[in-house]
Amino acid sequence: MVLQLRISFADARLWRYVTAATAKFIETAILKVNGEGLWFRAMDPSKTALIEFMIPKESFDEFEVDGEESLTINLEDFGKIMRSAERDDKISIKSTESYITLVFERRGVPRYFTLPLRAEHLGEEIPELSLELANEFKMPGEVLYESISGIEDVGEVLWIGEKDGNLTLRSESDLGEAEVILSVEKGVLEDSKVDNPGFTVSFGMEYFTYVKQPIKLADAAVLRADSDMPVHLELNFIQGAKLNYYVAPRAE
Repeated sequence: MVLQLRISFADARLWRYVTAATAKFIETAILKVNGEGLWFRAMDPSKTALIEFMIPKESFDEFEVDGEESLTINLEDFGKIMRSAERDDKISIKSTESYITLVFERRGVPRYFTLPLRAEHLGEEIPELSLELANEFKMPGEVLYESISGIEDVGEVLWIGEKDGNLTLRSESDLGEAEVILSVEKGVLEDSKVDNPGFTVSFGMEYFTYVKQPIKLADAAVLRADSDMPVHLELNFIQGAKLNYYVAPRAE
């Protein structure tokens, strides 16, 4: 089956950054397309982090697909090509049974990249997650990006918690401690819902460093967390694209 897709984001680097983040977890991934849109899921071998990226059909300039198509791609090779994506690129994807072709077009000049598709499929189907988490905090992506960037070099552990209705992000090590407090009162958080006040839970900082660039491009970031539970980070982008990111808490 031949697949033809064309998408025009205001910032095509989104694909580039999401691909780079996913490549931290797994070597190959299955890109799926059906009548609803395009998406993929990937989970790292330790099953600590899961990433899910979705682009609805309505986000595409052209969308031609009959049934469902699954493309097994090498993320490292795919990522090398996506590094050339710039802000004003229009991206087209075409596939045959053996190859996938990506076309980046900027100011009327197209650039073509063709990669072989992997014949094998990933062995284990990654399930869709649905978690009931008691606490939810909404903010612009830029706010969360700057918060993580400001404390990531202090320690290897990120503590997420709540204090007086505020979201707290804390990093600590032998060097010392750094903390960021995000509040609705000061206009930093757009909204918060706290049903388990005073909670705190820790994660490996590197799992948040991986996705900093997609966070930066998000129009809205929703962080959901609870005691002894995975964190769920939902990133919403222009034209309806969405990234769900789950990280399991550290074992003490």
